[in-house]
Amino acid sequence: MSATFTPEDYAVLHFTLVPSSEGKPMQKSQTCGVYRSIEDAFTSARLLAVREWRRLRALASTGPEEAPPSTNWQVIDTEFGYDLKRDHLVVSRFWIHTKSTSVA
Repeated sequence: MSATFTPEDYAVLHFTLVPSSEGKPMQKSQTCGVYRSIEDAFTSARLLAVREWRRLRALASTGPEEAPPSTNWQVIDTEFGYDLKRDHLVVSRFWIHTKSTSVA
């Protein structure tokens, strides 16, 4: 018996918290790309997470109130993609979503 595999696409999704019009945090998601291989999707997710890590660190260091020196920014790899953390708070996620493609 031979196993058949369904072709899949891998989307990189970016999850962040943004303030609503009332000022309460609200989740926002954005598709950052769709890839034919899981390796390409994870590579893209990592590059996007590192770019966001650099951007947020630079923004925090040039803002009106500098982040305390003890602030720890990290990119954490997970089984779903990459999380960007400031101290213990996840501020951004780049996760891989798998979707079967139809065979024509």
